[in-house]
Amino acid sequence: MPSVTIGCGPSTQVFQPIHHDLPPRLFFQDTPYPRSPLNSTLTMAQKESVLIVGAGEFGASTALSLLKTGKYTVTIIDRAPVLPAIDAASTDINKVVRWDYSDRDYAKLARESIDLWNKDFKGIYHQSGVVVRGLHTNSFDGHNAKITYDNVKGEPGVKLLSTPSEITGKLSPRGVVPTATVPSEERSYWNPVGGWAWAAKAVEKLYEQIIPLGGKLYSNAELASLIIENGDVKGVRTVDGREWKADKIVVCTGSWTAANPALRGLLPEGLITATGQTIAAVQLDEEEMEKYKDIPVSFNFDGSGFYSFPPTHTGLVKFAIHGAGFTSPNGLPRTHLDPQACTYTEQNQVGWIPKESLHALRKQMSLVYPELAKKPVAYTRMCWYSDVVDGDWVIDYTKYPSLLIAAGGSGHAFKFLPVMGDLIRKRLENTLEPHLTQKWRINRTPAAEDPQRTGMARKQLDLSQLATRKEMVLGETGVSARL
Repeated sequence: MPSVTIGCGPSTQVFQPIHHDLPPRLFFQDTPYPRSPLNSTLTMAQKESVLIVGAGEFGASTALSLLKTGKYTVTIIDRAPVLPAIDAASTDINKVVRWDYSDRDYAKLARESIDLWNKDFKGIYHQSGVVVRGLHTNSFDGHNAKITYDNVKGEPGVKLLSTPSEITGKLSPRGVVPTATVPSEERSYWNPVGGWAWAAKAVEKLYEQIIPLGGKLYSNAELASLIIENGDVKGVRTVDGREWKADKIVVCTGSWTAANPALRGLLPEGLITATGQTIAAVQLDEEEMEKYKDIPVSFNFDGSGFYSFPPTHTGLVKFAIHGAGFTSPNGLPRTHLDPQACTYTEQNQVGWIPKESLHALRKQMSLVYPELAKKPVAYTRMCWYSDVVDGDWVIDYTKYPSLLIAAGGSGHAFKFLPVMGDLIRKRLENTLEPHLTQKWRINRTPAAEDPQRTGMARKQLDLSQLATRKEMVLGETGVSARL
């Protein structure tokens, strides 16, 4: 692949393409791409300049949307030394792509996104179908599941699953995968329109489009403070002292948003919190990959927050819990780019998630695919959400007329990647639909609970309770994840 150098000076970062599943070391090198004809209608002086802080899903998709209009010059800066940042929530082996929502706004936007995933992300998006479980319960979760089913049941192919054999028939389409016994009272449904996306590769694809359009992308540029002149934000300073100025500033710093001192006072206290969500994966061998290759995405409206994926092309099966999550003492994510966290992990021979979470993940997997629940865990990860209690995003101007914050993805924003940039651009241009502007405003008191995480309470992460590597392996002969 030709190489492309992105940025210059102290921020220059050489990227190389990723060809594996785990969070990548990343991408590109060498000859700059030519400018796109889209940029030829206006001179550089006529274009409005936009600085985007953060190069994850929100930041990269916004940059691409702005550049496609031909009306803006765009610079993106990011704290990480290599992009996409290895510890960003959007840098992952896979994310669920579904339009199964009780909220009609999100259902509509997600359905539009799936059409674009199919059109523009071939080989990255996999339409495996989705099994949604838990319609039979009388809990709030069960009620929410019924509303969700009502929202999607008009889609061709959506089918109510009313018997154990119908449910296991979708969990094991060819009948070769062992499934757990399904209670006779369980009701689920099948939605063929949905699946999963190779998340890191999707962000990489955005970068590949941004550079030819004239966008500039810089790593090693961590937000330290705002440059405020005459009552407005004119730019930002990074921790190395450099200044970055533009007509408009869009902050897309994900789970690092709430605890950044530069943004203190711009968000209502407690609106956004960094929460760690627990993930594990098992490694399949070639024979197991063949057996499990056709399983769907499965997730539960039973109060557990559990969901699981089909295997990736290297045989990793990821499963996770979408819950209230864990918090850190300083409010910052505890990740692979934190030297102290890495040292602690190595010295104590532990993973990244608590013992109780590992136990819960195995237990929930045993209720779907019991054979996989018995396998050694190949890796664990704490995926850090930019979390809002009610699950509604934050896309709004601050008290400064040139500063917009786009954050609060709350663990469900990635599926909207194909439309997210347009939504943020419209808010920047004050053309976003009024009810969405209201929904994602900064100055709000969030609802008490997320409909998909009802009854769950956040906990502070206790490092002494992290699962050990021995517990991950279960004392069995493990199969190493293929990195």
